[in-house]
Amino acid sequence: MKKKIIWLIALLCVGLCFLFWQKSRLTAQLSAQLAQHHIQVAKVESQLFPTQLSLHQVKFQQKARWFFFEKIVLEFNPITLLSGQLTLNELQLHNGKMAGSQWQGLNVSLTPSALAWQDISHLFNALSQNASLNLTSPLQMAFSARATRNESQLHLQGNLQLSNNGLTFQQIAGLWQFEQPLYGDVNTVVLQLAQGNLHSETQNQTQHYQLDFTDLSINQIPFSQGKILLKFQPHFINGNLALLSQGNMNFQFNQESQRLQFSAQNIAIEQWLALLKLPVLATGQAQLKGEMELVAQKIKKGQASLQITNGKAKNVNLLAIVAQRLPINYDTERLQNMDSPFELLSTQLIWDQQTMQWQNLQLHDAYFQLAGEGTVDQVSQQCDFRVNLNLREKKYQQIQLPLHFFGDCYSPQYHIESTQGLKKQLKALLKQHFSH
Repeated sequence: MKKKIIWLIALLCVGLCFLFWQKSRLTAQLSAQLAQHHIQVAKVESQLFPTQLSLHQVKFQQKARWFFFEKIVLEFNPITLLSGQLTLNELQLHNGKMAGSQWQGLNVSLTPSALAWQDISHLFNALSQNASLNLTSPLQMAFSARATRNESQLHLQGNLQLSNNGLTFQQIAGLWQFEQPLYGDVNTVVLQLAQGNLHSETQNQTQHYQLDFTDLSINQIPFSQGKILLKFQPHFINGNLALLSQGNMNFQFNQESQRLQFSAQNIAIEQWLALLKLPVLATGQAQLKGEMELVAQKIKKGQASLQITNGKAKNVNLLAIVAQRLPINYDTERLQNMDSPFELLSTQLIWDQQTMQWQNLQLHDAYFQLAGEGTVDQVSQQCDFRVNLNLREKKYQQIQLPLHFFGDCYSPQYHIESTQGLKKQLKALLKQHFSH
């Protein structure tokens, strides 16, 4: 029994000595790799239980941009340390920042399924020399990330696969929280992504990124499939969002003036109004062109021209209002609808933190046309619109119905501004009719 205990103690001592030797060898290899790839590290610390290497004050350059982390921790599998075939259990990056970026306090945790020392060497080489990854096989890993920017915090988590062809994301969940509302009372952006593939390249000192995605939702608004193209220049970010059967959008963001210019074609306007948590006053395919100005990650003001074809005005039946008061022939089935179909709607939108104005509002229906203006309170979701409605039939075109819509945008009230004026118009029309 004593001999067995002695042999066990001896084996443990040998194992510990071997582990310490392997740890020292690992530290030496890592230091050599860092020096070879011009990755600056103030200090390297190691410990055996758990088996970790800690790099302090890490600085490296990647594609002409400097990255800095206060600490990077590599935790290895101790069993593979005994065998000499090292694999990484977890990689932690603490309190990072990028030169020229407003994102700070970057903290990332990566948990790979199997990351060998050879692959770590390839990653170092790719980071420091902008070389291809040259991985022996794709790397699978779970990740979580947190970063801050101008009084906001971004949290991301999910799974990714890193290969020589780029990055593949799966089951991504994200939350972007603002200390002050972005506009109105919107202070969070919630992101869900089923799958995405990210590719990048550099052309003429401009960095190009393309993300192909499936089942993306933002603030619970779904975008089934599409791609996002981004071009990063010294002072501008140019982008294109192409959505399968849901239109596309081009934009340019000036990082100096914090001004965003955009244009959109054939987008479903109800999706974008809901995404921004604005009342959905109309549905249909829309053309949109405008710009907005941001200050400290808040939308200060903006303006856009909007045109919608073959859509519906929501939560109000304009034909029912007209049919009760004006002499027209109409389709009685349309009186049963809660919404109002139209051929064309155009308006100029102007907004700030609290209010969106609908100026020069024009709506064309098969029976009538409408003109006016209104406002939407983006916080209380209250609407106030004053419009004039004219029949399109030639003999009734001189009749005008002035309407005031107000109250909850999802269930507006209305009244006729001048009933006496309407009675006079109808009497004049009857008098003219009978005089013939």
